[in-house]
Amino acid sequence: MRRILFLAAFTAFVTPTIWAQVLDRPAATVKLTKTQSVTVSQLQKIVGSLEAQYRRTLTKDERKQVLDQLIGTVLIEQAGDRDKIVVSDAEFNERIQEMQKNLGNAAGLGRPFTDQELQQYVRNNGVTWEDFTRQIKDQLLMFDYVRAKDKGLLDTVKPVTDADVQDFYDSHKKEEFIDDLVVLRHIFIDTRALVSADDKERARQRAEGILKELKGGASFGDLVMKYSEDVVSKYKDGNIGMFVRSDPQRLQLFGKDFMDDIFKLKKGETSDVIQSNIGFHIVNVVDRIEAHLMTLDDKVPPQFQMTLRDYIKGNLAVQRQNDVLSSALNAIIADLRKQAEIRYFEDNLAW
Repeated sequence: MRRILFLAAFTAFVTPTIWAQVLDRPAATVKLTKTQSVTVSQLQKIVGSLEAQYRRTLTKDERKQVLDQLIGTVLIEQAGDRDKIVVSDAEFNERIQEMQKNLGNAAGLGRPFTDQELQQYVRNNGVTWEDFTRQIKDQLLMFDYVRAKDKGLLDTVKPVTDADVQDFYDSHKKEEFIDDLVVLRHIFIDTRALVSADDKERARQRAEGILKELKGGASFGDLVMKYSEDVVSKYKDGNIGMFVRSDPQRLQLFGKDFMDDIFKLKKGETSDVIQSNIGFHIVNVVDRIEAHLMTLDDKVPPQFQMTLRDYIKGNLAVQRQNDVLSSALNAIIADLRKQAEIRYFEDNLAW
């Protein structure tokens, strides 16, 4: 459990494949055991992602802060090689299996993601499998390196008490309000590539034909596999997860009429053909929760497997471990910087 919680501490240090040297201008060079470049293209990749996230251009000083994080990753890699601290295949596989289990639970599958589903999930997030596996190994190496330097570090983390949980709940109560939500599965006919009214009408007629089969006694799951054009949910019994009434992203993607229609349905009810901004749907309501203020003993969506009490306790434990471990990692990197030769190419930070 401690390892699982620990890994979140190093989110800020996840980087692309710094180890892969390319023919590019250097943003910096690092030498602890060997000379290695952090290139401008590597830096631009991270900076571009952050600028898209924050919707503004990073300043030169902020770019240098990002560069320093990349330098820290290089230092840990070289120090790991020097001190013979390696990530074992068993450790890596354990982490992958943990991710597959968590993603499967989040998707409501009742089983872990398969290898193929995980690889597709990674690609859907714009990351190559090679970069993804390198990032996981970088995270694990940081954990292993800190643990090797201070084996008792995690023992210094203060346990979370029931009083801590209650205090957090009381001070964040307004954040524990849940709007109306439904969990859906659907059979989907995609119209995004259709231009003419005739083509869209034929798509509607296809959906109506599927609905007729369903009303004639066909299994919803069988019809999902036979007809649905949602390639992601098709292999999850049509499950497309949780829809919250006030979710602006869902509203923009599917449209107001679709959102209004699904919230008219009761738990277990199946709709007629519903049109959205992206196509035609036949939806089945797997679960429905009315708007309310969650208590500590309520189950947390979307999995509804953990109480809010346990959820808060786990998050507080993560936060405390992150604080301790991030501090330890920063101290280790600061010491490695003193041992290393680091050269910045300031002119290459302006583009």
